[in-house]
Amino acid sequence: MDFFDWIFIISITAVFYLVTKKRMKLVRNIGFILIALIIPLVLTLINNIMVQKDVKFLIYIILILSYLIIELILDLVLKFDFRSKKSTHVPYIILEYAACFSFVFGALSLNIVLGWVVSILFWILLAMLIYYIIYQKKHKS
Repeated sequence: MDFFDWIFIISITAVFYLVTKKRMKLVRNIGFILIALIIPLVLTLINNIMVQKDVKFLIYIILILSYLIIELILDLVLKFDFRSKKSTHVPYIILEYAACFSFVFGALSLNIVLGWVVSILFWILLAMLIYYIIYQKKHKS
């Protein structure tokens, strides 16, 4: 693994950590950190284009960058509450999980051990999401 592969692994681990914190209403406090991860991912994308890495890996990075850029535009620039309407939230969720699976498969394609670490973090994220939904339904009624 080279330097840019490590940047990718560290960036996606940080994204998973920050996304789990998002469920605890810290979006505004950590949003700028999440968006700052665009910079190392762009560097990774440029490096992988220059060294002609596998196209599949480039697609993973592009999906992740798309998610981060849309998050930046909707949350921090437009300050648009897209999570309250199903018509805008469902496409966002689809893109979010496409990015999450890109994190997992991208990490697995770089290093099997670190890929499994990222995979475990992903499943923890899903478990926290399920817990959050159940917790909200119980306290809503």
